[in-house]
Amino acid sequence: MKSRICEMLGVDFPLVAFSHCRDVVAAVSRAGGFGVLGATAFSPNQLDLELKWIDDHIDGKPYGVDVLIPENLSIKHERDVTTHSLAERIPPQHREFVQELLIRHGVELTHAPHEENYRPGAGLSLQEEGALKLLEVAFQHPIKLIANALGVPPQSMLALGHRHGVPVAALVGA
Repeated sequence: MKSRICEMLGVDFPLVAFSHCRDVVAAVSRAGGFGVLGATAFSPNQLDLELKWIDDHIDGKPYGVDVLIPENLSIKHERDVTTHSLAERIPPQHREFVQELLIRHGVELTHAPHEENYRPGAGLSLQEEGALKLLEVAFQHPIKLIANALGVPPQSMLALGHRHGVPVAALVGA
């Protein structure tokens, strides 16, 4: 089942799997598809470690990296945005609505998601500057694609892809 995307990415079949899990990325690529690591939640140092692991476990198969640079976002020009600071902005009525849904459908949580998953100081590279730092790290590895997971990539991302000879993808959807 060869197609143009198979030729472009150097894969056996047109399956592209986006995951934050390095194991999934490596497994998909080893199996003949194209794994793409979601990098936004990683610091540059952690991303380097994740990509080194992938490099060591992917048998030379191609893979890519995706970041989030939203075109339209209320925090676009803010600095030092963290998962914790974003979680703090969720209105109480939204939290209450979710809690009511969980109770109504018998879903039991062992901990509050905002306490466990959104720890203070945790970085989140939603601004172009932070995402570009991640891409600088990514280009130190043999990646074959970069993707912006939230719409049209900014010009800086397109320029990086062009400079490194790597296709740039944009993900859209509703």
